[in-house]
Amino acid sequence: MASKIKLMKMLQEIQGISDLGRMQLPPKPSLYLMQLRSRVNEANRSRRRIIISVDLKDEQGLPDPVHIRHVRPSAQS
Repeated sequence: MASKIKLMKMLQEIQGISDLGRMQLPPKPSLYLMQLRSRVNEANRSRRRIIISVDLKDEQGLPDPVHIRHVRPSAQS
C-alpha cells in the first residue's frame, strides 16, 4: 500500500512539472514595450553619417605587404 502511495505521489509530481513546461509566459505590459521602442528610436537618431575622403593620387596599384604571424598555443605541462 505504501509503494502505491509513493507511486501516485511521483506521478503527480511528474504531471505537475510537465504542466509547468507547457505554461505560456504572460504578455509584457504595453508601457514597457513603449518605453523600449522610444529608447531604440533615440539610439538610431543619434547616429551621424561619417564622410570618408579617399585620395586616389597616391594609389600605387599594389597593397602594402603584410606579415602574418601564426600563434600556436603554448604546451603547458
